[in-house]
Amino acid sequence: MAKAPAKEEYELQHFNFSLEELVAQNAEMVQSLQSKLLSRFTEKLIEKRQIPPEPAERLRASCNKTALAMYSDCQPALDRLNALFRQTFAIPDNVLLPTDVLQSRGYTEELVGSLEQEVRSAKDAVMQGAVFIASLDAEMELHRALEPCYQAEEDVVELLKELQEEEIDPQDVFDMVKRMEIAGIVEGADSQVDSLEFE
Repeated sequence: MAKAPAKEEYELQHFNFSLEELVAQNAEMVQSLQSKLLSRFTEKLIEKRQIPPEPAERLRASCNKTALAMYSDCQPALDRLNALFRQTFAIPDNVLLPTDVLQSRGYTEELVGSLEQEVRSAKDAVMQGAVFIASLDAEMELHRALEPCYQAEEDVVELLKELQEEEIDPQDVFDMVKRMEIAGIVEGADSQVDSLEFE
């Protein structure tokens, strides 16, 4: 069963073997082995039986004819073997290379290029989005960390408001500054205290 030449060429070009070539090589190998075995057997027979040169040459000359007859007798078995080869090693008609699949579906090289460019752009957009989301997460984390500071600031403002609402005795302030001066916290506070004016 011969295959279409285009199919065989496709197999050789892309899959590096052809089924029919494989079948032919197997048949050739069987024929070659039969011929070699028959030649060896003939030589051993001539040697063991000590056949004279003239009949020995006739025996040697008939080896090719006998080998062909043997091969012919083996043909039914070889046909079954070839059928098994074709069943086992056949590349289905619907098996194509990825590039051939694209071509059979009408995808041109330019279209594939533009699709690949779109994929690259989409990947870049996803990466930029991921970076943006990561920066937002970092900013949210910072805000969460600063929340206690905001609360403390509000507490200080509230305390300041409360202190401003209270009446302050200037003498208490003067005494406090004096105590700070004695403790060494404030230096030369006399001139500053004397110049203080309280409302």
